[in-house]
Amino acid sequence: MTRIEIDIERVVLRGVPPELAEGIGPLIAQRLSELATADRRGDDPPRWAAAQRRTRPATDREGLAAQVARDTWASAREQIGEGASP
Repeated sequence: MTRIEIDIERVVLRGVPPELAEGIGPLIAQRLSELATADRRGDDPPRWAAAQRRTRPATDREGLAAQVARDTWASAREQIGEGASP
C-alpha cells in the first residue's frame, strides 16, 4: 500500500498574518501527504481538495493549509511528470 509521508520543518508564507501562519507546517504536511498518497494510489482526492480555488485570501488555518498543499502538489506533480521516462 502506497503512503507518502511528508515532514515539513519550516514554512515561510510571506504576506500571511503571523497568527494564521504560526505552526501551520504540520497541517500543510498532513494535507500534502493526503493529496500525494491519493494521487499515487489513483484514488479520488480528499473531499477538502475538491474545493474551488479561492478568489479571496484564506482567513482560516484549514483553508490556508489546504490551498498551500494543493498548489505545492500541483507544482511537484508537474516536476515529477517532467522527470519521468516515456
